[in-house]
Amino acid sequence: MAPLIDVRDVRLTLEAPSGAVNVLRGIDLQVEASTALAIVGPSGSGKSSLLAVIAGLEPPTSGAVVIDGTDVASLDENARADWRRRHLGILFQSFHLIPTLTALENVAVPLELAGRRDAEPLAKRWLERVGLGARMHHRPSQLSGGEQQRVALARALVAGPRLVLADEPTGNLDGETAHDVADLLFSLPREAGATLLVITHDPRLAARADRQVRMHDGKLAADDRAFREAAA
Repeated sequence: MAPLIDVRDVRLTLEAPSGAVNVLRGIDLQVEASTALAIVGPSGSGKSSLLAVIAGLEPPTSGAVVIDGTDVASLDENARADWRRRHLGILFQSFHLIPTLTALENVAVPLELAGRRDAEPLAKRWLERVGLGARMHHRPSQLSGGEQQRVALARALVAGPRLVLADEPTGNLDGETAHDVADLLFSLPREAGATLLVITHDPRLAARADRQVRMHDGKLAADDRAFREAAA
């Protein structure tokens, strides 16, 4: 069976005032469906850039990014945006909520963009699931950081995506809220059949994944699955 994520020799070069910077330097990564993968490594190693390339937010300089049979890297900008709406949930450390909308409206946005008539009841159901049933009519400025991240989590999951990408999803949260967010994220492969890819500096969060890969200087430096197979 083909992997859900198939990244082949992906390179990303960005221009900077000092010259070209090789951010990703020949990444090969395959991730099976309905599994959880953690990407770890020091700041500046290319983790978030790899996530952006997989999400179609940043086209690679070269290489292929095939997600569930779609070569995302070959799509134009409009097609990538449409693909993200239909197949992807993204959770950022900095929330990216729309400040003028309520929690309910923020969660309903991806469903409304997809033309779903059940946007509001589904958004309500997910806000209740993340413990914010009593806060759904509050705007982001009226919510704590942990509450804002739970709104962002509900928004990422409301459309039932096959792939969820999370960039330091618990980095700004207190211990109890971080645990609750992690529980919900890592339940996805088991309960919804979704594939989860998490970038994290937290070794406890990474340890909950089925597999970990380590990045250094724009390359995959180590894969814990390779170590396990070598030891078998």
